[in-house]
Amino acid sequence: MNSLEEKFNHLVTGITRTRRVEAASSYSLKLVGLSEIKAGSNVRSYESDVFTASGYQWRLILYPLGNDNDGGKDHFSIYVRLETLVSNLPKNWEIQVDMKFLVFNQNHKKYLTVQAQFIELSTLKDQKNGYAVKDTCTFRVDIAILKPAEKLETVTFLHNPPNNKFTWKIFHFSNLSDQEFVLSDQFLAGQRYWKIRVDPKREREGVGVYIVPQTHLPNCAIASSYVMFKLKIRNQLNGNHIERTDICNLFLSSGDRGHGVPKLITQKDLYDKSKGFLVKDTIILEVEMLCMSQTQVISK
Repeated sequence: MNSLEEKFNHLVTGITRTRRVEAASSYSLKLVGLSEIKAGSNVRSYESDVFTASGYQWRLILYPLGNDNDGGKDHFSIYVRLETLVSNLPKNWEIQVDMKFLVFNQNHKKYLTVQAQFIELSTLKDQKNGYAVKDTCTFRVDIAILKPAEKLETVTFLHNPPNNKFTWKIFHFSNLSDQEFVLSDQFLAGQRYWKIRVDPKREREGVGVYIVPQTHLPNCAIASSYVMFKLKIRNQLNGNHIERTDICNLFLSSGDRGHGVPKLITQKDLYDKSKGFLVKDTIILEVEMLCMSQTQVISK
C-alpha cells in the first residue's frame, strides 16, 4: 500500500458491539452541549488534538451527523487518522492495529464497545438510552495496547460566548471595487483569532462576506473550531439591517478560506444611496458568534 488513505480509510464490513466496565486505553474525548449540533448542509468533521498510542501519533475524527461517503448516514461516525509522518517510518512499513471505539453509557456505567460501523444518531441522542445524559457524551478509542488514557479532551459548545461580536467599518469602499477580497484586522473569539473577509469586486452580482479562522491562542489545543455565527451589514439611515445566520454547523480548521454568505447584499442595493448601507463611501459589517466550541486537553 502506498498511502495512508489506502491503509486506513477502507470500509470495514460487519459490526460487533459489547459492553465493558473498564475505560479505553489510548484517548478520551467528551462532548458537552451535543444538542447544539443540528442538521444542516456542508457539515464537516471535528478533528481532535494529537495523541500518542503504541508509539505513534493519531487524531480522532468525528462526524457528528454521519459520514455519508462511508455508509454512515444517520449515524454518529468516528475514525482515527495516523499523524506520524510517513518520512519518519521505515521503508516498506506496515502497521497492524487492533482498534475499538467506545461510548460511555451513563445508565449502566459501562462502555459500549463498537468495531466497524458506530452508533445510530437516534440511539445516541435519546437520553433514556444513557449515552447523551445532560447533553453530554464521552467517546474513547482503544488502539492496540491497553493502558490508562494519557489525555482527556473536553469539547464544550458555548452558546453566546463572551466577547462574541466584532464590528468592521470599511472606509473608501468604492475604491476596492476591483479587489477580489479584503481582510479585516484579526479579532479574538473563543480560543483563536479570526478575520472577516469581504469580496467587494463590482463585477459580481453581490458582495460576499465570510469569517476566516486564524491561529489559536498559546497553549490551546490545535483542534477544529465549531462555530455558528451571524453576519450583518448595518443600515446607517435606519434600523433595517441585513443579517444572515449561517444555517450550517461547521468545523473550521486552520488554513480554511472561510465560510459565510456569497451574496450578503446585492451591488445594486449597496450602491443605492437611498438604501442607507453605503454612507460617505463607508460600510459597517458585524459578525456575532452564536455558538463556539472550547477545547481543553488534560494530561493524566
